[in-house]
Amino acid sequence: MASQIVVYVERNLGFEAEHHKRAINVRGVAFRMDPESDRVGFYTSQSTKHGMAMLLNTMLREQRVHVRKPVVTRDTSCLARLREQLNIYGYQYKIGPTPFTTDKCVLSGKVGSMKDDLCICLQAACYFTEIDHRRNVAMR
Repeated sequence: MASQIVVYVERNLGFEAEHHKRAINVRGVAFRMDPESDRVGFYTSQSTKHGMAMLLNTMLREQRVHVRKPVVTRDTSCLARLREQLNIYGYQYKIGPTPFTTDKCVLSGKVGSMKDDLCICLQAACYFTEIDHRRNVAMR
């Protein structure tokens, strides 16, 4: 018996998520559908990003996040990069450039030349699988 693979892809204003679904037409592979728009993938807003960060933070403190070995990857430094990104990721406060613009508080790990894609991926995996499990969201 084969396991079902569910693909979670971030949905943006274009249709890249739908293109992924059409390109990966393999039996046993399903894509997460957004229940509010009936589109492929998930959409991230500021409140979603805060929710993702809080849930991952809680799960890490409760030691509920584990990396199963062996990790299958072409990049042997993947786990070291994930650890670096988790250490850097956090709230960044940005003062508005003029007195007439608002200050911003954003979540990011992009400092200098560093990226935060692995950290975002882990957060999204924890958050959306938890949300979808509770809501019983359909996969197609």
